[in-house]
Amino acid sequence: MWLIWDLSILLSAISLVIMLFLIARRVLQERRARVAADQRRRLLTALIAFTESRDREALKAAVLSVPAGVAINAGFEFISLLRGEEYDDVLAAFNECGLPALIGRQLEKGNGAERIHAAEMLSALRSENAVASLLSALDRDRSREVRIAAAIALCDLGSLPPLGIALRKVGVAGQRSRRLIELFRRFPPARFEELRDHAARTDVVPFIRAAAIDALARVAGFHFADFFASAADDQSPEVAAAALRALGLTGHAEAPAILAGAMKNDDWDVRAAAADSAGRLGLPELAAPLSRLMDDEVWTVRYAAANALRSFGQPGERLLRDIAASEVSRSQRTASLILAEGPAA
Repeated sequence: MWLIWDLSILLSAISLVIMLFLIARRVLQERRARVAADQRRRLLTALIAFTESRDREALKAAVLSVPAGVAINAGFEFISLLRGEEYDDVLAAFNECGLPALIGRQLEKGNGAERIHAAEMLSALRSENAVASLLSALDRDRSREVRIAAAIALCDLGSLPPLGIALRKVGVAGQRSRRLIELFRRFPPARFEELRDHAARTDVVPFIRAAAIDALARVAGFHFADFFASAADDQSPEVAAAALRALGLTGHAEAPAILAGAMKNDDWDVRAAAADSAGRLGLPELAAPLSRLMDDEVWTVRYAAANALRSFGQPGERLLRDIAASEVSRSQRTASLILAEGPAA
């Protein structure tokens, strides 16, 4: 009996100690958060004042008066708002305070999220050793997401290795990351041809080729329209669909024939991309094949075809109404749904 009472008292005491520990921990966390917020506020005030006074010594004193983590995060956020001479002056002050070296250590020793953030900050600070640190991360970091972040930062600095080498360092497992699309869209115009050549290689992962085509369509425009037209019948459905979507952005003299042929493709993603591009380009001569796609077995294809017809204006609306008034079928239900959504935006 006494053993039970003793055990109950012991458990109660342990619970009380744990509760007091959690309360103390919460109080300390809130206190640290208030202190960090106050330090951040002081630094941002000093940064704003610097844009008016250009007193570099006062800014350096403010940067050195707060912990490195606060200075790095608040400073990086602030310089993203600056341009021109103000940007250069703030960067110079940060470099004199040794922030790039601290960020470089974070790139080496931080956790995954901190290392990705450090790569982004190094590209913004453009310090003397930024390229070397980023190349080391691209070559050695154990996380593929960090390696991709380093590649993007190097691209922003104009120091990305040849694309084949960079992708090999990223690794096969990382070559389906959506962040590679961001990397390709940041390519400078001087390297567009390199990106095109990589997209044309049949030994490259289809996702990479498709991402390169998408980036070229958005940043290079009509200059690569002929390449997109030739890639529209690629053996890889993923690449062919990307090329068709690119044609929808750039246009091409042979686009009607190319899209009409793609609407008969066995892959539903290719058919949907062809229908979507027909609508983007406003090609009413493709109304007949689009009407046939309204009965496609895949909902995504039917919806893309119906949207394309609606984008043709009144002729397309009339065709949709005729289909909606016909016997119950997949095409009739799709047309009714599209018409219920209202006129095209």
